Amino acid sequence: MVSQKLLLELRQILKEDYNVDLKLEEVLDIALVLIGFAETAMKIEAKSGSS
Repeated sequence: MVSQKLLLELRQILKEDYNVDLKLEEVLDIALVLIGFAETAMKIEAKSGSS
């Protein structure tokens, strides 16, 4: 799970950099997608690194 502190930080980044003001639930959705992307990228890197 993503900590409340990290969600608030992501929310602030989205607001300051992209002028997007989202509900915390929406920020959680974005965070989970980003985590999934990062996990997938690490799995691909691990497979390509072991070849």
